[in-house]
Amino acid sequence: MGYEKISQLNTNVAADKKEIAEDNSEKFFYFIKDPTKQPNVKAEAYLAGDLDTGEIILVKNKDQKFPIASISKLMTAIVSGDILNKEKIAKISEKVLATYGENGNLHLNEKIKIGDLIYPLLLESSNDAAEALAEQAGRDIFIEKMNEKSKDLELFSTSFSDPSGLSQNNQSTVFDLFKFAKNLKLNNPDLLQITTKKSFNNKVHTWFNNSQFLNFQEYIGGKRGFTNESKQTALSIFSIPISESGTRNIGIIVLRSPDRYKDVSNILSYLKKNVYYGREIDADMAWVKQKEGMGETEPTFVTLLFGGDIMLDRGVKNSVLKNFEGDYSLLFENLDLLKNADIVFANLEGPASDQGQDKHNLYSFRMDPSVIPALKGAGFDVLSVANNHAGDWGRNAYADTLARLKENEISYVGGGINESEAEQPIIMEKYGIKIGYLGFGDNGPNNLKVSDSQAGLLLASNPRFEEIIQNASKQVDYLIVSFHFGEEYQTKHNDRQEYLAHKAIDNGAKIVIGTHPHVVQDTEVYRNGFIAYSLGNFIFDQYFSKETMQGMLLKIKLNKGGAMTIKKNTVSLNKVFQPEKIIEGKEESVKFQEFEKIKQ
Repeated sequence: MGYEKISQLNTNVAADKKEIAEDNSEKFFYFIKDPTKQPNVKAEAYLAGDLDTGEIILVKNKDQKFPIASISKLMTAIVSGDILNKEKIAKISEKVLATYGENGNLHLNEKIKIGDLIYPLLLESSNDAAEALAEQAGRDIFIEKMNEKSKDLELFSTSFSDPSGLSQNNQSTVFDLFKFAKNLKLNNPDLLQITTKKSFNNKVHTWFNNSQFLNFQEYIGGKRGFTNESKQTALSIFSIPISESGTRNIGIIVLRSPDRYKDVSNILSYLKKNVYYGREIDADMAWVKQKEGMGETEPTFVTLLFGGDIMLDRGVKNSVLKNFEGDYSLLFENLDLLKNADIVFANLEGPASDQGQDKHNLYSFRMDPSVIPALKGAGFDVLSVANNHAGDWGRNAYADTLARLKENEISYVGGGINESEAEQPIIMEKYGIKIGYLGFGDNGPNNLKVSDSQAGLLLASNPRFEEIIQNASKQVDYLIVSFHFGEEYQTKHNDRQEYLAHKAIDNGAKIVIGTHPHVVQDTEVYRNGFIAYSLGNFIFDQYFSKETMQGMLLKIKLNKGGAMTIKKNTVSLNKVFQPEKIIEGKEESVKFQEFEKIKQ
């Protein structure tokens, strides 16, 4: 099929739109291979368009209003720059800290430059920073200015009720947000540049970028958000090669998405394979012909990664402060493997909080809460919070850790804010395959056991252990159960580990992942499931042996047809506890004694 000019979708977003031409006689246009085909996007509304020409390439529900969540913070940043003195000092009030969320780690009566507040606002999506900025002008006045700015920019379907995006009344359309993106690119490139930074240090705080889109080389800025009402949202700008003469600045907006990362990825892939920008005669050129036959097909498998214990306190923390100036994101800079997986799992060995009291265990861990945005930015999707160090600083620190994980859109297993949450699997659907994660602790602390009214661990000693797994397995195609179990520094699993792992598979699990021994243990194929008894350490400060300074980074492909392949990669830590060397294992097909095909 030949390429067709995109004409029915062209839409001006400004009166001064310019036709881009190589000379005075030849105009450039967007062409698409097959206008009847659309990318696989689950968002209720989306738009992709050229920010320089104003042409819309792809669109769905262009004018339907939806909550936009933390995309709002881009307007907060613009208005702050318009009406506030960035050198002025703001004092963090009790009212500011009463806002939902802990990102930014601001403290009561802390004095901080207004210009510095933009960094936690845009990097960590700090709601406290948004409220602190609004408070400087008077909150009502600030919100009024946000709405006035919307009118100035001709965003007539956009309205704001708060500076953070927590309110479901902060609403817009994909078309308005496309116009907003065009304005940002033209008039506020400094703000877009901030959104691409991995971190920022103001000598008191280090703030980390938790955006998933940093993984894309083409990403030049934007903002994403989430609330229950908005689902996942994103305003993102990319410079992508869909013209022989260079790249094009493309704005991609998604609203009410169940998986913004996958939606935006699919749109980007579709544009690269099926769209080009140029002259009509370009259709015969070699670079265009290369696109022919490149249909948009959905993968038939999901790629999962599993890492072992992550502990970023004690020696790791000291190393980060000494060698990386407090920037935890640099620990993960060699782990491109994480960016290419659909779902990444590991065990978070202890709380990440600034709350609680030290229980003075033999080894007592409490990580800086800023590690959580850094973990999100590195690509972690699911973390186990069931381990023997979870209660080192008490129940308050544990509950605070759960809240911070949720704020940063990292799912957790092995515990919950109550028993009901802890027993429910985390379910993620990728390419039509439903994958569930469930976790248990088997070595305490028993005094942190979850209850109906208190946050805590889901223990393997739970009398409903088998029932919980059975209920979870009925909701998904593949159930993954993690255990924190076994004996430290033993390279072979014990009878207790085998008993629990086999029971999990007998009751519906397809994969069992073990952590705690700090060294890699053996694996096993049991009936219709695969067991990795211990993945060892992912990041830990146990420098006393080679075995504790490396771990297994297990890669598993789950296929729609019921097959499974595994690759036992080895990841080694360098002297500053940074995962540095990855030795890829051989890909192996797992052959089960009996394998139930996933539900159709």
